[in-house]
Amino acid sequence: MSDEAPRAGTHSTVLVVDDHEPNRFAVGSVLRRAGHHVLEAATSAEALAVLRGAEPLPDVAIIDVRLPTVSGFELARQMAADPALARIQVVHISAEANEAHDRVRGLQGGASAYLASPVAPEELLATVHMVLAAGRQAQEARDERRFALDLQQAFLPRAHKLATLRDIDLAVGYLPAMKHSQLGGDFYAAFAVERGVLLAVGDVAGHSLAAATVMVELRHVLRAYALEGHEPHHILQLMDRLLLHFHSDVTATMCLIVLDPRSGVMEIANAGHLPPLIVPADAPAHYLPVHGPLLGLGLSHKPATTARLDPHQVLLMITDGLIERPRVDLADSMEDLRRRAGQVPCSPHALRDALLRHYSVDPEDDIALLAVSRRSDRPAER
Repeated sequence: MSDEAPRAGTHSTVLVVDDHEPNRFAVGSVLRRAGHHVLEAATSAEALAVLRGAEPLPDVAIIDVRLPTVSGFELARQMAADPALARIQVVHISAEANEAHDRVRGLQGGASAYLASPVAPEELLATVHMVLAAGRQAQEARDERRFALDLQQAFLPRAHKLATLRDIDLAVGYLPAMKHSQLGGDFYAAFAVERGVLLAVGDVAGHSLAAATVMVELRHVLRAYALEGHEPHHILQLMDRLLLHFHSDVTATMCLIVLDPRSGVMEIANAGHLPPLIVPADAPAHYLPVHGPLLGLGLSHKPATTARLDPHQVLLMITDGLIERPRVDLADSMEDLRRRAGQVPCSPHALRDALLRHYSVDPEDDIALLAVSRRSDRPAER
């Protein structure tokens, strides 16, 4: 059963549901003369039976709201609740239920339009064509978003590889912005190096294939520079030079940490990114005071700051898409995150899940998140 939306310039399949046969005939005749394929049903039960046997599914269902036994409103609700039928656009029609509250009920129930019967042929066809166009656009947006998410996920480290990192518990998350189908530049990285584990979260400015391409390039050179044994701040310096040389119009932020899981010692270098948050099990969460200039500006980066991740603490690194909202001061958003993180069970997975659940409703920007703790079954070195 295909879920492909009708293409522009092609005729579509329309289901007409009305218990009054002359009405079905009149509406169906107008649609057939316009080149549409028409299916008919007299009741909600008959309509569902037609839909179960339809191949392909109708693109639009024109449903009388005053159907016997099960109303057209309820039929539309049942269709919307069925994943196989939810993409069908609904147009309600009625000769009697045309008061404001009837129209509101239909539109709030998911109908794309509401017509009063009898309806002029020109209005009927214009409405069907408008609804078909809207359906095409919605399907294209869903397809683009699915492609963007799949491609973005392909750029990020696989969970099974992250799970092989020894001596730490790690949880990561990535969500694209709801209002952008284009690729973004947010990323995270976690891999073993000679001195422990390198952890990084970064954000290339912009939403485009170009931003995603630069993001992938930075992830690759990050791995190369780290495996060569460069200090964290030197890695940022090299990445800054790379951007200036090859992508002079691009800036990026990154927080980079080398963690020794045995001792808990962290070397932290920050390039214009939100500072990492330490979330203890029995004390208020606090940000580490590490700052530095953006990548891509040609400015120097000071040596890494040293800190310690104690047992029973979680290190949280995020991109600003998690908390940044229009007309809300970033300092207030950071404080809200600090308080909220302290109210969650102190484990990487619990923290990630709780924060994404709270902050990821219609995000304005992409979100990348990394939470890590030292394994509690290994004693700390002194």
